Amino acid sequence: MASFLWILLSAAVEIPTPDALVLEKKAKDTETLARIEKSLNAIQSMKADFVQRAPDGSVAEGVIYLERPGKLRFDFGKDAPFLLVSNGSLLTFVDYEVKQVSRWPIKKTPLGILVDEEITFDAKIEVPDIIRFAGLVKVPVIDPKRQEYGYIILIFEESTMELRAWESVDAQGYSTRVALVNPEYNIDIDRKQFTFRDPRPKRRGPRRR
Repeated sequence: MASFLWILLSAAVEIPTPDALVLEKKAKDTETLARIEKSLNAIQSMKADFVQRAPDGSVAEGVIYLERPGKLRFDFGKDAPFLLVSNGSLLTFVDYEVKQVSRWPIKKTPLGILVDEEITFDAKIEVPDIIRFAGLVKVPVIDPKRQEYGYIILIFEESTMELRAWESVDAQGYSTRVALVNPEYNIDIDRKQFTFRDPRPKRRGPRRR
């Protein structure tokens, strides 16, 4: 009797095959990435408060400034001993306590996709899997040529595709989460926000490059 009912139900309801489910998810993911591209490319500048949770569980707050292409500033406040800022080409970490400056090309870092002149999920970028949960969409973005710098997971509100947060995962697998609060878009930002005070002692003669 049970097998007879199963035959009737199978005839009445078309059960998707595994291949059909894969194709359906792929189509949905492609549509989602197109919406994300449109949302991110509409942001030419942004100012927002942020809350950062480091791998050790410590929490820091500050203000982020973003201007495309290439410019970023994570300002942790005037009393903070460090600063992370990009002038359009170089991402600079400034440690005022030890008076050190470290630099990387912004395009080589996981944060580079946020400030690209045009954000495109093309064949150069890997998106292993799009995860949907609780009204949010998590999109891991990996550059195979830059994996030594880690990768980034972008987190969006699914209904609007507004960027809510991201997680930067370093080469050792440690994750730092940054959540955005009260973002303002496409506003004028003083160019001084993308500069920094160099703490290194001044040298006589030209600085070695």
